[in-house]
Amino acid sequence: SDPNKDFKELIFFVSKDELITKSQIRYLESRLVQLALEAKTAQIDNGNSPSLPTLHEADISDMEYFLDQIKLILPVMGFKFLIPSTIVQKDSQQSEEKKEIHEIYYIKTKTFKATMAETDQGYIVAKGSEAKKTLSNSCTETYRNMRRKLIETKIMMESGELLTFAEDAVFNSPSAASNMILGRNSNGFTEWVNKKGLTFKEVQEQINN
Repeated sequence: SDPNKDFKELIFFVSKDELITKSQIRYLESRLVQLALEAKTAQIDNGNSPSLPTLHEADISDMEYFLDQIKLILPVMGFKFLIPSTIVQKDSQQSEEKKEIHEIYYIKTKTFKATMAETDQGYIVAKGSEAKKTLSNSCTETYRNMRRKLIETKIMMESGELLTFAEDAVFNSPSAASNMILGRNSNGFTEWVNKKGLTFKEVQEQINN
């Protein structure tokens, strides 16, 4: 434990038969840390980076199933640190299919522009989108940390007077995405507009009516 850190939220998992061994727990811990690091969504403060213990094939299969259940439950409980912050396209055809299925939204200013799509994974700001480099005083510490993390993981890269997305990046709300683009607190439901000039909010209202 770390006496300098306070936990505001905590989630834990148990086995119904209480037969999970210490080696299996270490396996789950190692895999969870690995997945969290690959996701690039949260800052990982784990003091140790546990290595995978040696397990029998049957045990590995059981723990991977257990892990799948964890991955299903975490987002429902509001913990999204295993959801990747970048989306990797397998091929150009898949990318084209995504464009056809999901509505595309834009933020355009005199100096930069960005593109976003709403998907099942979240709100994806497309690779190549541009963002204001400086953050205004209205930007909260949460979004300052998010911007810092995106730069540290090279998802956002400096490009002259702007920042550019080097990869597709997923956000949990339209406002989180627009905040990263505009460098200030913003309402993503009105900042993002589609090719017809309708705001994200207006499109959602049309869908729901």
